[in-house]
Amino acid sequence: MAFEPITLLNLDRLREVAAVKFGWIAGLAWSPDSRLLVLAGGGGLACYRDGLGGSPDQVIESPTSPVKALAFSHSGRLLATGSADTRARLWDVDGSGRLTLRADLHGHTDSVDAVALSPGGSLLVTAGADRTLRVWNTEIGIHHATLAGHTDEVTALDFGLDGHVILSGSRDGTLRLWDLKAETAGTIIGTHDDWVRDVRVSPGGTLCASAGKDMTVRLWDIYEARNVHILQCHLNGADCVAFSPDGSLLATGGRDHKIMLWHVASGELLRTFTGHDKPVLALAFNSRGTMLISGGGDNAVKLWCVENND
Repeated sequence: MAFEPITLLNLDRLREVAAVKFGWIAGLAWSPDSRLLVLAGGGGLACYRDGLGGSPDQVIESPTSPVKALAFSHSGRLLATGSADTRARLWDVDGSGRLTLRADLHGHTDSVDAVALSPGGSLLVTAGADRTLRVWNTEIGIHHATLAGHTDEVTALDFGLDGHVILSGSRDGTLRLWDLKAETAGTIIGTHDDWVRDVRVSPGGTLCASAGKDMTVRLWDIYEARNVHILQCHLNGADCVAFSPDGSLLATGGRDHKIMLWHVASGELLRTFTGHDKPVLALAFNSRGTMLISGGGDNAVKLWCVENND
C-alpha cells in the first residue's frame, strides 16, 4: 500500500490505517530511514520493522521500570532511552534494526523523563525528576556536565540551532535555552502558565514548539527568544507535539483525547482527529512525512496516513 506525504492539501484524506496495543505509551520514535518504529512504555520497548501491526519484531521488557523517553541519532545507528529507574541507556541499532545495549548510564538520582541526542550523535542529554540536565559523551559513555536551573522536574528536551543549544521544558512552567559553547545557566526564553510537558524543535532548528498543561501549545523563535503563536487547544492540557519533516505542519495531542493539525506559518487549525479513548501522550511523523503515529493512555498506538489513489 502506497501513501502520500501528508500536506496542507490532502489532510481531508488522512485516516487511521493500523493500530496495535502496547500498554501505557510514553514515547514513539522513527528511525531516520523510517524502517524502524520503536514504542516506549510501561512494559519496556517494542520494535516494529517495515510496518506497524501484529506482534513486534523485538521486545525489550522492563516490567519494574517503565521507559519514559526515547530518541534516535540522526544516523539511526544509536537510540537513547530514559527510565524510571534513574538510568539512561544507549542502544546500538544494527542494519536489520535490532537493538543491542551499548551503555547503562548512571548519574541521575530520580526518574529520567527526557532524552535527546545531538545531530552528530556524539552528545546525549538526559533530564528528569531530580531537576537537572546531564550531558554525556556517547562514544565513551562518560558524564560530561550537569546543568542546573529548573526549579521542578524537567520533562522535555531537544537540540536546536544545529546542535549548538539545548531546549528544556519543566513542571516549573519555563522553557529554557542552554548554550553549550557559552555554558549559560539556562536562559528562560518562554513560559507557560503551568507544566511544560513536551518540547520539539522544527526541522530547520530555529523554531520550537512547547506543549503545556495550561491548554496551549506555543511556538517560539529560538534566535530571537520570542513567542510566534499561542495555539489554544486541548481541554485539560496539551501533552505532545510533532513537526512534519518539511516544517509546515504541527501535530498536537492532549487530554481531550484529540489530535490537532496546525499550519505552522499562520497558526491556523486545519483538522481535528479523534480515535483515542484517553489522552494522546505521544506523536511522531516518519522522516518521509507519509505517516503520523500517535500513542495514548488507552494503551493504543494508531497509524495515520493518506492513501495514494493512483
